[in-house]
Amino acid sequence: MDERTIFDRFHDALDVEPRAGAYDRLRFELTSSPIVLKRRPGSGMRFTRMGFRIVAAAVAALIVVLAVVGYLSLHHPAVGMVPANPGPDIRPYQALIARDYATTYSSESAHCDSITDAGCPAAIDKVSTNLAAWQQDLKEFKTPPRFIQIDAMLRGHLAAAVAAGNAAKAAQKAGNVALFDAAAAEHLSVRAFIVELAAAIADTRVLPAASYTSGVTDQKDLLASCTPCAPYLVTPPITCTKGQLAACVGDAVAVDAQIYDFETAVVQGAAPAALAAKDGTLQKDLVNADSALLAMVRAGLAGDPAAFNSAAASAQASISAVSADAASIRTG
Repeated sequence: MDERTIFDRFHDALDVEPRAGAYDRLRFELTSSPIVLKRRPGSGMRFTRMGFRIVAAAVAALIVVLAVVGYLSLHHPAVGMVPANPGPDIRPYQALIARDYATTYSSESAHCDSITDAGCPAAIDKVSTNLAAWQQDLKEFKTPPRFIQIDAMLRGHLAAAVAAGNAAKAAQKAGNVALFDAAAAEHLSVRAFIVELAAAIADTRVLPAASYTSGVTDQKDLLASCTPCAPYLVTPPITCTKGQLAACVGDAVAVDAQIYDFETAVVQGAAPAALAAKDGTLQKDLVNADSALLAMVRAGLAGDPAAFNSAAASAQASISAVSADAASIRTG
């Protein structure tokens, strides 16, 4: 089966209509430059437009192939085939994520980089409609145990992106540049998150203990070296005044990017049975940290410094717990 056939069958199987020239653009991106996995700098607010498209195209290629293989094996299983990791079938969930990822990715546009962009409200509404539909699909689906934690994180980010989109529209109407930039950054950051999440779920695999531990250690080091993350790993409380809220939201978005990097990494490179309990604790603390950071963003966009500071205390506690969890995994 050639790559064009795989591309077409993916869209046919998942009822997704590819945009004109999508295959040729994807193939060009994959053959014209090497794909190098990089972590975003801790201080970055979002991908550049071209950077997002290149990375998303590369990840889309992975999801295309794996989703087709999963879809075909689900509907036409090989006789006598025994799963490498017995347990609940994760392929229907992988197919759901691949389908809704493709639908959401197709609604990506070149709008909302500036408060003067008249096309921003319509662009936000288009994305938000797909995000809301994705939320509904997740509510109606029984999530496999392996993905319980990242599913909770996904639901939180979908809801946060919709709320931030509404805040961006209101800020644009009011002419509030600082609030618009902060809200748009949170709304647009869901794009980078779903790229990483979809790839992790599509390519999830159980690692040997040494490889899993090494991956967790790498993520712990990245968290420790992330400049905006530093205040969350020490004891003084994080506080933000009303006049600082837009900048504080930006920092929270950047820290949350490091947290969901960590979570998607341990989903893609899953823990072996011997480390499953410690992995479960780590993932719960990562999701708690993510939830607290999203609460900080919501409070900041609502202009509520008291709620922001309260959520920041929860984020500090959870991120410190994540660091301790990772240290425990490293020492065995």
